[in-house]
Amino acid sequence: MLDPDDAKRAEDNDQQKLGNCNWPFHVDECTDMDEFSELLSKVSTDVLWKVLMTSQQRMLATALWESCNYGGRPKPGDFKYMEKKREYAEWVLKIDHRQQWNKSQKTVKL
Repeated sequence: MLDPDDAKRAEDNDQQKLGNCNWPFHVDECTDMDEFSELLSKVSTDVLWKVLMTSQQRMLATALWESCNYGGRPKPGDFKYMEKKREYAEWVLKIDHRQQWNKSQKTVKL
């Protein structure tokens, strides 16, 4: 008969082992994310949209903003409850920055 404690311990050990498909979880934390976030918060919205973002990033940020806020034509009184588009622009840039970091770490470790 199997001892339930041994089975649980073996299962825990198996869960601790990550395969190659789980490689992104091995990547060190993006060390400059705080500095990058601070930089984004200090630049003007115009620079953020027209200089720092590509057209694909602008389209993604706009699509995410519309899907989260729009929901049809808002009434004039509902505008105060809508989130700012800038937050979505910063979010998209942070995601892209993180992906670039992961890619650079992957090439360095190989």
